[in-house]
Amino acid sequence: MPTDMQSEIIAELIKRLGVVDSFGAEVIEDNVLRVIDAEDTAGLRDDFIIVQPGQTEEVERKVPGTVRESVTLNVTAITRRRPSGSLLRTARLGIKCALPGPKAGLTTQGVQTVTFLPETPMPAGEGRRWACHVMPVQVTYVQPLK
Repeated sequence: MPTDMQSEIIAELIKRLGVVDSFGAEVIEDNVLRVIDAEDTAGLRDDFIIVQPGQTEEVERKVPGTVRESVTLNVTAITRRRPSGSLLRTARLGIKCALPGPKAGLTTQGVQTVTFLPETPMPAGEGRRWACHVMPVQVTYVQPLK
């Protein structure tokens, strides 16, 4: 069975994000809405990061036995502390610093480029505990098929 490149990329991304002040103490792969809408969030830290896989697109099939793909990973800084605006801007900068260069510091074999897409700040709404900042990251890589 070939290596699952998306799993390798996500694992390395989670490790790299561990250096982000305060937020990097807990970095998990999960669904953002499932976590922030949960009834019981007592086990969660006040600040953390979720990596949520999104859309995957096949880019090309030129070489037999491989496919070039792009996956969008939503890197989301989340806090329940107030005021949240400055905390989330600091987390945003920390995430950018943890993922430097054209490959975002990823060394996983097959990663070709990493691009940050337009971001979405999401302040805590009426009756909501959590505020977050969503940073979609598009990773283009070569997936072996054999």
